[in-house]
Amino acid sequence: MRQYVILGTGPAGTAAAEVVRQEDPKARITLVSREFTPFYLKPALAVFVAGRLERDRLIRPDTPVLKDPYTEVRAGARVYRVFPHESRVLLSDGTSLYFDRLLVATGAVSRMGRRATELRHKVHTLNSFADAVRIAGTGVGKGAWVLVEGEGHTGLEVVRAFAMRGCRVVYLTNHTRFWPPGSPVARADVLEKLLSEKVEVLFDETVLDILDRNGDGYRVVTSTRRAIDVDLVCEAGALEPAVGYLEGSGMLVDRGVVVDRELRTSFDNIFAAGDAARVFDSENGWTRGNFGWQSAREQGRVAGYNLVHGGGRRVGASEAHFRRLTGTALLERWGD
Repeated sequence: MRQYVILGTGPAGTAAAEVVRQEDPKARITLVSREFTPFYLKPALAVFVAGRLERDRLIRPDTPVLKDPYTEVRAGARVYRVFPHESRVLLSDGTSLYFDRLLVATGAVSRMGRRATELRHKVHTLNSFADAVRIAGTGVGKGAWVLVEGEGHTGLEVVRAFAMRGCRVVYLTNHTRFWPPGSPVARADVLEKLLSEKVEVLFDETVLDILDRNGDGYRVVTSTRRAIDVDLVCEAGALEPAVGYLEGSGMLVDRGVVVDRELRTSFDNIFAAGDAARVFDSENGWTRGNFGWQSAREQGRVAGYNLVHGGGRRVGASEAHFRRLTGTALLERWGD
């Protein structure tokens, strides 16, 4: 009986587990998630924070692996190291998982700025279910002032969450990183949308300090020495593949786990998919990382099949395999 270990329970990891079960009915599958609520709709976090979606509807109780008696879900378990030559994953609690085949699908996390990291107890993020619950519990509501420092889609989602909640949002961002070039949505359209939602956009200013106003909100001092009094501060840096635990593993990592078009790493029994992977096509000379919920699922399906059969399916260069977010157009999501 073959043992599969899947690191990550997002769209890539769950899709891979579903395909593995179809292709290898007798397999033992273990999914590992650093979150205590591993199956939820991450694209809907902003809608939940906005108060337009109930908590129960955010969770995905119908996830097929939850009903599978031969699949184990290790929730609230952080991966500490991977030892490919031993076919072993070491968790932070000291336990080890041994595998015949391994999938790295730990997604991406938002990059925290140095100042925000130092002031972590005063700064919220919106990267996970726990983050969303924490923000919703602050009681910050309509008319409250919120300062968001961020960039790209991550920043836009956080701004969208508070704008839909009825908050007055100040958005600190950088001209060069405000919106990625080559995006399907033009930079000018994104800026126009923010301004139409009455978001105050301050370019090329960063958070220098955050002072606690005796429990009644915060005073943010920016790099231009501007003082802004707000009720809540949120950091929304660019997403980066969550693969730090692979340091010293011998696996090739370059802005994600480097894989071929069959999503295979430099080890024949280890694959990677979703935002954690960086696909390299030596034949056609391109390399791409994923960003998107639905495209991560597509990669997960390919990876699941190849985990069982050792290969045979490849990802293409199309957007369906790399940059499909959800079914709703980006700027139309403000009405969700």
